[in-house]
Amino acid sequence: MKYDIIIIGAGAAGLLAMKDLLAAGYSVCMLEAAAAAGGRIATINENGFDGPVETGAEFVHGKLPLTLALLEEANIAYLPVEGKMIAVQNGEWKKNQAHDKHWNAFIRQLGKLKTDTSIAAFLEAYFPDDRYAGLREAVRHYSEGFDLADVTKASAMAAHREWSNETETQYRIPGGYTQLINFLLKECQHPHAVLHFNTCAAQITYNKESVAVLTNDKRQFEASKLLITVSAGVLQSGTLKFVPALDHNYADAIQQLGFGNVIKILLQFTTPFWKKYAAGIGFLLSDEAVPTWWTQLPAEHNLLTGWLGGPAATLKSGDTEESLLQSSLLSLSAIFHLSITALQQELVHYKISCWHNHPYVKGGYSYMTVDSVNAKKIMEHPVNGVIFFAGEALYRGESQGTVEAALQSGRMVAKMIKEYNDLHVS
Repeated sequence: MKYDIIIIGAGAAGLLAMKDLLAAGYSVCMLEAAAAAGGRIATINENGFDGPVETGAEFVHGKLPLTLALLEEANIAYLPVEGKMIAVQNGEWKKNQAHDKHWNAFIRQLGKLKTDTSIAAFLEAYFPDDRYAGLREAVRHYSEGFDLADVTKASAMAAHREWSNETETQYRIPGGYTQLINFLLKECQHPHAVLHFNTCAAQITYNKESVAVLTNDKRQFEASKLLITVSAGVLQSGTLKFVPALDHNYADAIQQLGFGNVIKILLQFTTPFWKKYAAGIGFLLSDEAVPTWWTQLPAEHNLLTGWLGGPAATLKSGDTEESLLQSSLLSLSAIFHLSITALQQELVHYKISCWHNHPYVKGGYSYMTVDSVNAKKIMEHPVNGVIFFAGEALYRGESQGTVEAALQSGRMVAKMIKEYNDLHVS
């Protein structure tokens, strides 16, 4: 059977695009390599945890219009995140202080940039002195932790846009982000829709009229158009073959996208022992091996979430789960001045998600490099008029690296496909 459109990837971008394309009257076939939809939205319900926990996407980063509109349409509750952001350096708690003392000067100087450069080059140009050593380390930690970025590649101008709005209210979905995926899946139940799970695309053969997708198990699917919504990590890995090969403009653009790694650690304890150290702890930013931790406020929950991002996560991605757990407990031991034994006695259950090792994701989420703006412009144009790309890494608006970016990209490209078809049919 030949479809109007094949979509590769059943994450947020792919599902919303499918929903919109079905509503526009197209027949759509979706191919998903994993056993379930969602991609990096990965809520689990597992014995040992008090309720649903997020191994992937967790936050709605501000009043994001499309995400919130879909949550409201689906009648899915969301709540503002609460709690203080506290820095812990060398075991010393700096209550109500999240950043280095030179941070504000750094942000102001960023705002004066007229030509983009990497964060590392910017720091070397404007904050090279020994007195700024703490700032440089803080910026690196923040860039890796917040954006999963490599500071030698990350855009300084993009960092200014993102980091200047960090006071925006964040939201969390108490029942889990997967509720949104389930809503979109339900919306995609349609007579002209087919979804294939455990179906990994391996090769794409195309000309100016059609596309054929060959899977790892040697099945072939054909369509007039193809929408690829896999992660930037999968695109960059080369596991998806194109025949003929993509020209150098597309090939270079794919590699110019920033895509970082992350390890997320979920630790369920018998008691919220952290309450003894400070009231209302939301986030802890430390200089430990696993530097970032957060609670579930405003929910009363005995869960601590650890976060290691960027190049440091890449280096740790080959470690065993036991080694990563030990690093996590050692970090908490230094932060809370508790013995490893005491923490082990408190620990009820844990889950460690190393997204670099996920075969169908190969990382966390995207960040802006100095070359990203031009790369995204190139990838907005369909290859031969038949292959389109969407996903959070390709979105050109605000909210880089978020579910909102994925949803917006999926919707925008679905609209582009419709307009492109209308133009060429007329």
